[in-house]
Amino acid sequence: MRCDIFSRFGLCSKVFLIASVLVPLAERPVLGQSSKDNPGDPSAVPANQPGATGNQPLPVNPLTGLGTASAANWHPLTGKERWRLYWKQNFASPGAYFGPVFTALVLDQANNSPSEWGGGFPGFGRRLGSRTAMAMTQGTIQASLAAALRHDVRYISSADRGFGRRLLHAVEYSFLTYNRQGHATLNIANLSSVYATTAISTTWVPISGSKAKYTLTNGTSQIALTVPINIVQEFWPEIRQKVFRRP
Repeated sequence: MRCDIFSRFGLCSKVFLIASVLVPLAERPVLGQSSKDNPGDPSAVPANQPGATGNQPLPVNPLTGLGTASAANWHPLTGKERWRLYWKQNFASPGAYFGPVFTALVLDQANNSPSEWGGGFPGFGRRLGSRTAMAMTQGTIQASLAAALRHDVRYISSADRGFGRRLLHAVEYSFLTYNRQGHATLNIANLSSVYATTAISTTWVPISGSKAKYTLTNGTSQIALTVPINIVQEFWPEIRQKVFRRP
């Protein structure tokens, strides 16, 4: 359905072609955190053993569209799990659609950007279509780069319980992720995909000034939005329980 709605941007076939070629670059089963890295942790077992990876649940936040993995019992993703998560995060969860609505409202409609698209519902429709096409493209680029680098595409939630430490962790992991050894590393896949997608969007978004400047400013604004989004992701168990009254 999304391909029918946004076929005017000519992206759907390209997105799925890129995904079909690059996402399978995901790593072979690798070892999880060893007992040397995390002594006494019973979850530190080879990823190809039952209970480690392959069958682990891959929950996706219905609000943000992001998957979460706890730092307390983290295991690397297999290639099959990357495919499942790619589909859920970008197409098969409410959050995959809420994200474009949010960015279209906060970054575009509120600023009448681009002004050539006008205001009201027609202007918002164009901005929503653009943001949805961008989300599809960004998700594909991120998944592909993360698979090649063997980095995690999920948000890594804190193992701490204190509010302050968890808040700081959420801010830090707007820019960090785990590598295949379970160590913090710069989230190159996410950061690169944001700027790359913004640059691609200039092929259909009317830009009156410098495209390079637009890519830098708009991409940086999107990265800044990941901070509050990750804060929601970090405290989602409490939000779900206290706000939505769900366990």
